[in-house]
Amino acid sequence: MKYFFIVISTIVLSSSVSAQMTHGFELGANLMSSNFDIDNQEIDTKTAVGPRGGYVGEYNLNESVFLRGAALFMQKGFKFENENWVINSIDVPISIGYSTKISSDKLKWFIDAGASIEFNTKATTRIDDETVELIIGKEEGDIKSTSSGISFGTGLEFASLLKFRANYYTGLTNMINTSGSDNWKNQYIGLSLNFLFRK
Repeated sequence: MKYFFIVISTIVLSSSVSAQMTHGFELGANLMSSNFDIDNQEIDTKTAVGPRGGYVGEYNLNESVFLRGAALFMQKGFKFENENWVINSIDVPISIGYSTKISSDKLKWFIDAGASIEFNTKATTRIDDETVELIIGKEEGDIKSTSSGISFGTGLEFASLLKFRANYYTGLTNMINTSGSDNWKNQYIGLSLNFLFRK
């Protein structure tokens, strides 16, 4: 995973002189769920909704190809019966994308794919009306402080200023520090608006 970020960073640095830079921000929500196994028993998790938002930057390498980076606050987790399990994180996704005009100079369709490093800041479980904060650390049973995943996105761009983006994310990291078989890997469908300011 780290080699992916090194390669992308090298491309960004080498192309930044000639590339067109775009800054902006993203607001949206995650339809989040998880693959969650305890003692080799798969838990039937349900979809929950969490916020996402933060900074977005893009390098347009040419008229069609772009690099996308972001620093986003978001929630991941799931529901199970009367329980809600949530992790708050700062995610740093980097992806490469392709766009093409579909009807006029002002409307484009795009796709992108990439990976992310996530810094997990808070984890909680809520049972009925009681909220319990989970420990983020390195001990057995703690929630891991960092994680990673991959995602694929698509959407529409309007007038080079506004993007509606949908993306699918699947986690690569077991969120639980364990020497046993317990497993918690997040996934979500993200829906967001990207507001862009081009130089």
